[in-house]
Amino acid sequence: MKVVIKEALLDIFDTAKRLDRVPSPGAIVDELCACTARYGFTACLITRLPVPHVTNWQEHILANGWPPEWYAHYNAHRLYRHDPCAERSRKTAVPFFWHELDRRSLSQPAKIVMDAAREFGLREGICVPLHLPFSQPATVTFAGEFLDVPPYASFVVQALAHLAFHSALRFAERPNHAEQPALSEREREILQWVAAGKTAWEIAKILGISRHTASTHLRNIRQKYDAATIAHTIVEALRHHEIQL
Repeated sequence: MKVVIKEALLDIFDTAKRLDRVPSPGAIVDELCACTARYGFTACLITRLPVPHVTNWQEHILANGWPPEWYAHYNAHRLYRHDPCAERSRKTAVPFFWHELDRRSLSQPAKIVMDAAREFGLREGICVPLHLPFSQPATVTFAGEFLDVPPYASFVVQALAHLAFHSALRFAERPNHAEQPALSEREREILQWVAAGKTAWEIAKILGISRHTASTHLRNIRQKYDAATIAHTIVEALRHHEIQL
C-alpha cells in the first residue's frame, strides 16, 4: 500500500509540473483524464457556478471535458437549472460522490438530470467544490461509467482538482476575457445605497420608486456581475470602480 500511495503522490507531482506548462484549457482536461483514467474517470469539467437561473452558464466554464453528446443534451434541455451536483457544490466545500446525493430528497427535475447523465455513460462521479474569497463558487467534477476509486485515490483526485482549477484560472484571466458590463446610473445609485446598508424598501422610499422596481434593479445588477450574493455584487462593483465606500 505504501508503494501505491508513493506512486500516487508522484503522479500528483508530475501532473502539477505539466499543468504549469499547458497551452490551453483543453490540455488541462487531457492531463486530468490521463491521470485519473486508472480509477475509471473518462470525463471532467472545471467551471464556476453562477446562480441557477442564468441563461449563459456555459460562459463560466473554465475547461470542458464533458462528452460532446452529453454537453449538447445538457444545454439543449437547460439541465443546469436543476443540477443537484451544482446546487450542492454551491453550498458546501466538502467533496462528494454522486451516489452520496440522497435521491429521496431530490426534486423530480433533479432526478431527471442524474438519470440523463447515466444514459450518456456518466453513471458515477465526484465533485470537488471550491470556494475562494470574493469569487463565485466553483467545482471540478470527474465522472465515468464504472469507477474504481480506492480510499487513497480520493486524495489524489482532490489534489488534482485544486491544481487544475488554478491552472485554468490563468486562461480565464487572459487579456481578451470579456469585461463586465457597466452599470446604468440608476443601478449605480441603488447599489451605492445598498453598500451603505439600506434595504430595498428603504431605497425605494429614498428614490421615490416602488420596492418592486428597486428589487428588479438589484436582481439585474447581480446578473450583470453573475454574483451569488449582494455582498459579492458590491465587491465586484468596487473592483470595477462603479461605486465607492
